[in-house]
This record gives sequence, structure tokens and C-alpha cells, in this order.
Amino acid sequence: PGHKGKGPLGCEGRDITEIAGADSLYEAGGVIAQSEQNAAALFGAKATFYSTGGSSQCIGAMLCLALQKSKSRVVLAARNAHKSFLHAAALLDADVRWLWPRPYSLLACPVTPEMLENALAALPEAPAAVYITSPDYLGNVQPVAALAKVCHAHGAPLLVDNAHGAYLHFLPAPAHPLDEGADLCCDSAHKTLPVLTGGAYLHLSPTAPAQLAPLAKSALGLFGSTSPSYLTLASLDLCNRYLAEGYPQRLAEAVER
Repeated sequence: PGHKGKGPLGCEGRDITEIAGADSLYEAGGVIAQSEQNAAALFGAKATFYSTGGSSQCIGAMLCLALQKSKSRVVLAARNAHKSFLHAAALLDADVRWLWPRPYSLLACPVTPEMLENALAALPEAPAAVYITSPDYLGNVQPVAALAKVCHAHGAPLLVDNAHGAYLHFLPAPAHPLDEGADLCCDSAHKTLPVLTGGAYLHLSPTAPAQLAPLAKSALGLFGSTSPSYLTLASLDLCNRYLAEGYPQRLAEAVER
């Protein structure tokens, strides 16, 4: 960076870029890759990839990955999707078919297994993906485990915007989308974990198709800056230790309070 590690703000010394020893986010093979592997182990993921563009970047990458591995351009999506999903769908030319709540509500967008079963059965072929938001922005949670079973019975992957639920895996009864059968999901670590703004995870489940992991970095790169913040990356790395050293107990105490 232009400040060369010095400047009047006080944080410049930690604000680096892709230099020897610091690795490169979208071609990670060193310390960033090692840190991502640590995060994957903590969350029980097949693979976890860092984002410095929040869950917005991860949502675009999830949709890109789903469309790459499918002949279909159709994505079934709950209507309360974040605008980053709309932006990605437009850029990727996805054919979005909405799952509307019945009765319609501004406060919730429940997707039942029966609703999803009917929507999938009405399609001539399996869609590229089914996409839901859980938890949503008012705390409503979808029945992810039941929806995942319906998706998999129809050969469709389940993508979950879990931006507000990064902590869910660490509850006394783990309830993260990965724990409940989702194939891909994103977490905003800066929303409910102590990570700097923009820090997020893209998770691939243990049962996700093997060919997705090698494509994930390029998919994330399509939706992110080529100058990812190393301050944010450092906070994601430091959060691994925070999660590993007593976080489930602290979370359980918070739940009790």
C-alpha cells in the first residue's frame, strides 16, 4: 500500500498486501490456506474460504458454483433474499423462481417441506439450486434439515444465507446449516462473531460435490476486490483462536442469560 506501513492513523503497520510470507487470498497456499483449514475444522466443514466482502461476496460465489455444476439456470429462492442475491442472479443470468410465503407476510417468509416439494415437482428438471435465508433479519429460522432432505431427494443442492447465524454451530445443540444438511452456506463473522467488518465465511459441507472446492476461490474472486483487506483477514484468523478457546461455554452462558 501507498503508506508503506507507516502513517498517521496507527493501523498501517498491519495493513499489508500480497507479499512473500503473507499468502494471497484467491491463490492461497500458505498462511491463509492454513487459517482457512483451521476454520473448516472448527465449523465441521469440508472446506471453508474467507471473504473480506462479507456474505454478499459469498452469496455471489455460492450461486456461481451452483450454476457451474448444473445444466439448469433455474434457482428456486425464498422471496426474502438479500439484495446481494438479486445482484448475483442478474450478473450470472440465473432464472429465479420465487418461493412465496402463504399467506404473504412482510415479517416472515416460511418455506415448508411441502411447499418446496410441490415447487420442485413442478419443474421439468432439477434446478441449479434451492436458496433460502436462515436465520432471516428478524430471527426467523427455516426447517433446514427437512428442506435439505427434499432438495437431495430431487438432486438439487441447498444453499443457505446464514449471514446472521455464524454462532449456531457452537450452541449446546448445534444448529448451523452445515449441521442440518445444507450443501453450501455463508456466515457473516462480523455480525455475530468478533470479526472486523466484511469478514465472512463460505462453507462447503462434507457431502458437497468434490469438484466445487477447486472452483470456490475463482468464484469468490469474481465478486471480490483484488485487494482484500489483510486487517479483516487477520481478524478472521484471530477469531479461530477465540472460537477454539472456550467459545461454546461462553455462548451457552449467554444463551442462559
